[in-house]
Amino acid sequence: MKNHQLLLIAATVGGLLSVQPQMAEAAKKVSRSSKDAQIEALVRRLEVLEQRLAISEGKGQDSAAKPAVANVAGADIPAVKQLDQKVKILERKIEVSKETADAEKKAAPTFDVGPEGLKWSSADKEYSFKLRGLINADSAFFLDDSVKGAAGLNNTTAAGPANAIPINGLGIDRFQVSRARIITSGTLGKYTDFLVTTEFGSLSSGGPSVFDAFVDLHYFPFASLTAGKQKGPVGLERLQDVSKMQFLDFAYPTQLAPNRDIGILLHGEFAAPGRERKSSNGQASNFKDLFQYQAGVFNGTADNQNPANTTAATYDNKEFEGRIFAHPFQLTDIDALQGLGLGLAGTYGQPKGLTPVNLQSPAQNVIVSYITGTALNGDHHRLLPQGYWYYGPFGLFTEYAISWQTLTSASSTAVKQQTINQQNTAWQVAASYVLTGEDNTYQGVKPRKPFDPYKGDWGALQFLARWDELGVDKNTFTNIGTVKTPFYGFANPAGSVKNATSWTVGFNWYLNNNIKLVADYEQTYFKGGAASTLGSPSPVMNRPIERVFFTRFQVAF
Repeated sequence: MKNHQLLLIAATVGGLLSVQPQMAEAAKKVSRSSKDAQIEALVRRLEVLEQRLAISEGKGQDSAAKPAVANVAGADIPAVKQLDQKVKILERKIEVSKETADAEKKAAPTFDVGPEGLKWSSADKEYSFKLRGLINADSAFFLDDSVKGAAGLNNTTAAGPANAIPINGLGIDRFQVSRARIITSGTLGKYTDFLVTTEFGSLSSGGPSVFDAFVDLHYFPFASLTAGKQKGPVGLERLQDVSKMQFLDFAYPTQLAPNRDIGILLHGEFAAPGRERKSSNGQASNFKDLFQYQAGVFNGTADNQNPANTTAATYDNKEFEGRIFAHPFQLTDIDALQGLGLGLAGTYGQPKGLTPVNLQSPAQNVIVSYITGTALNGDHHRLLPQGYWYYGPFGLFTEYAISWQTLTSASSTAVKQQTINQQNTAWQVAASYVLTGEDNTYQGVKPRKPFDPYKGDWGALQFLARWDELGVDKNTFTNIGTVKTPFYGFANPAGSVKNATSWTVGFNWYLNNNIKLVADYEQTYFKGGAASTLGSPSPVMNRPIERVFFTRFQVAF
């Protein structure tokens, strides 16, 4: 029994001894296979990384970019470490390449096309250039062309009746491009803005004209400086972006305010406590903050002077212009009064030999014509209280203007030259309502949904109405001759009106932020401005009523 047990034990031990070399050999094979797999994985990883590096550096994949590992099966541990180190180096190169590309992208200038035009700007936004444009394609159609009352009436700009008002029409029906502007603006070094506006339309008086050309230094929001040709800081309607104006034509107060002039302007804007100050985008006023002021010195211009004719100084004295404007209820929580703005503007100058400019009706017909030789010599100052209120879709706008000026009469061999103090006045009240519910603002109306008939979207529709009036000083029609031989040294009552009253109703259709269609009907009543040739007891009669239907197609970007 014991012998059998001894034999069994001996056989088992012998078997185990014979299997041990085979197990050792199998363990070696498994270890070598694991190393090979690791090396192969590193090689594949290296190939991918080298391909990515070649692509990031803009190079094609070639034979030189492939890893030179000849005998994977015979590789040892040092080779694995070498490959791993090379992989890490390639990974770092790729990271550096990506960081460089990201830095270059951040530093690259940007280009944007949108509703506000074409804009190029540096990555840090401290330098920019913007290109914009404006086109006003207008029409004017005169109603009641064959007014019976026009028969026998004269309309003249000379000392006596001369040019008869045509019976077949009080104006010429017309299509015209009133404005065609290219507007360039930008920022130079974060705190310096510039703006240049070139006019090619009919307002440029026969040829291209520079309407705006100024530089604005705004290092300090409370004291910025603007120099060059710019809008005078006086008329509220004039200061409004012309593409945002509600009616097709300006009201009478704007004719008594200075247009554009060359000079230097100090201005500042202050936000209400707890509110962020709004940017004025290179303009001297943004009409959004709590309080703003402007004070400037300019060459000086006559009332209603075309900016195309404002190119140089014509006398040594300069004109001082200033304005303050506030939204007082921004200090309160009364939401309905947040859009209430009130202001006061004025000018003072002493022109010498400046020629006064004729005043016009809404249809651009001359209604106040100064006798050739009349000149502004002496004090000339203006005062314009102004304001608006916008709340939701409703808007109310008002402005009053007084212009005092010293006029010297045209010279005559028979009549001694005389001087008068003329005081002309004008005012307007305008109301508007956005029928589609958008907010009504001084900065215009932005439709919530642009016009797209395929989606059932129709843009924004605005209804508006205005009443405005012009009063000309009676001294303007002084007869400095005799009763038998009258001589009007300033303006002839047979050719210039004493008073004009206009009312206007209209609609604005905003197809989107860039396209607007305007339709206005305007009717104007005159006092004076015509003479009778039919033996009337009075030599001066009223001009016939002016009835005009206007349209405008506007593109602004």
